[in-house]
Amino acid sequence: MDIFYFKTSNSSFILTDQRILEEKFSVKTYFIDNSNGLKYIFALFKLTLFLTFRGWQPQIYFIRFADWHTAILTLFKKLFRKKLIIVVGGFDAFHFPEFAYGVYHRKFRGWCAKYSLANADIILPNSPSLIEYTNTYALARPVPGGIRHFVPGMKGKIRVVFNGFDTEFWTANNQTLKKNMVITVAYVNSNRNFYLKGIDSYIDLAGKLPQYEFTLIGMKNDFLARNFPDMVIPCNLSIAGLVSRQQLLQYYNEAKVFCILSLTEGMSNVLCEAMLCECVPVGTGVTMIPEIIGETGFVISHKDPEEMKQKVESAMKSDPNLGRMARQRIVNNYSLEIRSKSLNDLIVAELKS
Repeated sequence: MDIFYFKTSNSSFILTDQRILEEKFSVKTYFIDNSNGLKYIFALFKLTLFLTFRGWQPQIYFIRFADWHTAILTLFKKLFRKKLIIVVGGFDAFHFPEFAYGVYHRKFRGWCAKYSLANADIILPNSPSLIEYTNTYALARPVPGGIRHFVPGMKGKIRVVFNGFDTEFWTANNQTLKKNMVITVAYVNSNRNFYLKGIDSYIDLAGKLPQYEFTLIGMKNDFLARNFPDMVIPCNLSIAGLVSRQQLLQYYNEAKVFCILSLTEGMSNVLCEAMLCECVPVGTGVTMIPEIIGETGFVISHKDPEEMKQKVESAMKSDPNLGRMARQRIVNNYSLEIRSKSLNDLIVAELKS
């Protein structure tokens, strides 16, 4: 047995890494249910029992995101002298006290993450900004972050491995005409996510550009009514809720502009998917968003509604070739093949060391 792959969800990027690893290695998956507090406590107990009896079997423990449970993995990796690989995302690299965001917001939870990262053999951030970064966009004060800020004594190798995208599935349909539509995609299930994903700014933006169609994907239709009953929704804004992968592809194909107004991000999957479908990207100047966009779209340098409006108008009026350039940028830099090769090469080298 080469790898135990521990996962807390079956999200697309977690399943993608699972498929990549299974192509070259013997992989056993283990699911940790953290969907609510009681289930998580029980899952931690089960994880401890599992590792007690089975933790000696693989050569590598592999998991995304440092948290409570990775401290348990770290204890057993030390006991059985195994390798631990942690893929860092964003929640384990930043802390915004104003939004109670980040694994470091609670002291013991933060200690668990720090202990795990300090003792991991390989740490794989999907963006250089997750290593060291100061966010000057989100708040009036600079917000320092990155794993080196929180865990200066890390012993393991740190290697940036970008997320990889299926460039054959996420592609423009030449038979679908682009509309004067601006879309954004964000899973919004809390007030915290609402603000961190910039949905308040997106709704305000729709009101300032009534000549364009706006669509928000990923938020339940009743979320605003329950949480912001006094908020006025512009008549040109539609809320699509959660959609299937195929439906999301259709939205990307219809939209001329993709807008990401987040206050913080790791490496945005939805931004890359939209660019592959030839949407012209408009994004905030935080973390890796400007690097992903490059010269193929528009970056908002300040949290200023007027600048947001101007950048979206410029994107809407841009040449269709800009969307094609956006696709090519993702194909060249962030394909599934590139991530697969990087992950496999790292693990092969670690197994030999």
